Amino acid sequence: MRTCSLVLGLALVAVACRRTEAPKASPAVERLAAAEAAMEECKRRVGLQDVATPTAVVLDDPATRGQELTPELAGQLRLKIQCRLELDELLAARRP
Repeated sequence: MRTCSLVLGLALVAVACRRTEAPKASPAVERLAAAEAAMEECKRRVGLQDVATPTAVVLDDPATRGQELTPELAGQLRLKIQCRLELDELLAARRP
């Protein structure tokens, strides 16, 4: 009886050690990663990989009002329009 218990105990320990899984990322981390990937894909699709991702969706930004329209500002404006859904999801995922 003692041998049977010992064998059963060793088998349980072996199974427990073998079944260790990597910890899963939290849903918030997974959402952020998916949103960043979608935004990068949209930037690639519209040909603006080099343009920084906008930090807001406001088209008439008071911080840039009256400035000369540089290629960077034009690219950000274009991203805000053409990648609006992806940008909305990314900004929502970044919020705490």
